[in-house]
Amino acid sequence: MLSDWEMITRLALAATVGAAVGCEREARQRTAGIRTHALVAVGAALFTIAGAYGFGDVTRSANVDPARIAAQVASGIGFIGAGAIIRTGGSVRGITTAATVWTSAALGVAAAAGAYVATLSAAVIVLGTLILLRAGRPLIERFIEPTSQLEVEYERGHGTLGPLIRAIEELHGKVEGLQVVDDDDTRRLNVRLRIPSTGCGDALARVLRSRPEVRRARLDDATLLDRPASSSAA
Repeated sequence: MLSDWEMITRLALAATVGAAVGCEREARQRTAGIRTHALVAVGAALFTIAGAYGFGDVTRSANVDPARIAAQVASGIGFIGAGAIIRTGGSVRGITTAATVWTSAALGVAAAAGAYVATLSAAVIVLGTLILLRAGRPLIERFIEPTSQLEVEYERGHGTLGPLIRAIEELHGKVEGLQVVDDDDTRRLNVRLRIPSTGCGDALARVLRSRPEVRRARLDDATLLDRPASSSAA
């Protein structure tokens, strides 16, 4: 049987390495970031502890293995967690909530197994992950290269997308994501990109103004172009 400090150490180590992996994903603006990876790592560690060292009062045999309970809960709760994930266009929400549901199942299994210290320690780690990392997000973002959102609306059929992407690359920018929505003769682009902050907004505005089919363009909160529809190319 593990000692209390050994349980706490293993749970804390799982949270630490999970958060470390999440830092790399957060830096790349991926949907599953620091908190999600830390929660999944803690949940997996707690399922392992509960399955391997819990249920000490149950006699094990070839047909009785309480560790199977943890395995079945871990897989079954995934269906509930999946229901919390919502995809809207190019964005995904609810992954951290799904990870929280899954980790809560691990807490329940550990409590039922009698691993009281592990349950309480994991609960503290989970709450710390959710609260402290959210509060420290502004500090973390200082070390992460920010992304910008470029929204462009233009008349279809003019080959606008290719020159726009080349213009971004010439500004030493990088396209991280692209969403295209077509509506009759109008195309709307939502581009997630990384660009140097100095002068790039003005440079992009000049490129977009040189395209008569472009009607509107915004970079984050700044309007680059707002051209009346009658002024666009026929």
